[in-house]
Amino acid sequence: MAGWKPLPDELESDAKNLVEQLRRFKDRSGLSLVALAETTLHSKSSWDRYLNGRTLPPRQAVESLGRLVGADLDRLGALWDLAERGWSGRGAPERVEPVEPVEPRERAARAESAAAVPGAPPPGSRFRVPARFSRPAARWTAAALAAALVAAGAALALRAADRGAPPRTDSARNPSASGSSDTRQLDTTCFAESCTGKDPKETRCAADAWTAALTKTHGVYVELRYSDSCKAAWARISWGKAGDIAEVVAVNGATRQDKVHYDTDVYTPMVASDAPSDVRACTTLSSGAHGCTKPGSTVHLTLPPEPPVPSSSAPRSSVPRSSASPPRPTSPATEYRGRPG
Repeated sequence: MAGWKPLPDELESDAKNLVEQLRRFKDRSGLSLVALAETTLHSKSSWDRYLNGRTLPPRQAVESLGRLVGADLDRLGALWDLAERGWSGRGAPERVEPVEPVEPRERAARAESAAAVPGAPPPGSRFRVPARFSRPAARWTAAALAAALVAAGAALALRAADRGAPPRTDSARNPSASGSSDTRQLDTTCFAESCTGKDPKETRCAADAWTAALTKTHGVYVELRYSDSCKAAWARISWGKAGDIAEVVAVNGATRQDKVHYDTDVYTPMVASDAPSDVRACTTLSSGAHGCTKPGSTVHLTLPPEPPVPSSSAPRSSVPRSSASPPRPTSPATEYRGRPG
């Protein structure tokens, strides 16, 4: 693997084996970092960190590179599992290192400070926090963590008290609509890049979703939906017909789409997005017409109205509602394929 920088000495052996294997795959593919980023769902800077041992690559990235060169994904997955255990410290033996005498409270503050450092490994790993984080910084970090825990506990208590409340509007169930943010409090199954390509309903990302951009193309509503908890976005179209396509487009080039197979609406799988301003929602209608929303904003927009009641001659996947029946409420925990929350 000529031309590669030496891997960090503190890197665990299993993690080092994984990175060396990925370097071989990258050399075999003949792709540059830019081309690799365009071929996969991960950026050039991410691949630079992965291939130089600075960050443990997610399993999805490992498998993406493996597929490019026809590698055995089962064997590659087992190699990633070993590296992940070593990286997190779960498989590392306990080490006792000499430290200067400190008070118990300050020792706890140091541990919390290390856990708060972006990119720092969990307690118990062999990676050490750089000495540049001073004791005052540790005290401030510990205080910030304590405040965050108090705020999280208060939010959970309010949710428990609100379980019996009636369905709320889209802005009411999203605290950030009034200037606050309640991110990563939901029991979601993915976050950021690991959400790319996944269903917002199945991952529970749709539970706190809101409409960040909205437009109308030839009578079809196009929405950009965003989840603060998952840091991911997707597109949804309403009032369409079979063959109409919904597509979400990120500034980094990542796209996902789906089409209406029946009924009048559909939503796409997700793409990772740090902010709604990094994505747009588009549609291509069966008539050939095309339109997109503007990049998303922080304003929580009103949901589009329910589509008209279909005529009796048009087959639908569900029993049509009468024109006098009220619109069905949307709930953070209730989803259906056409209209995720």
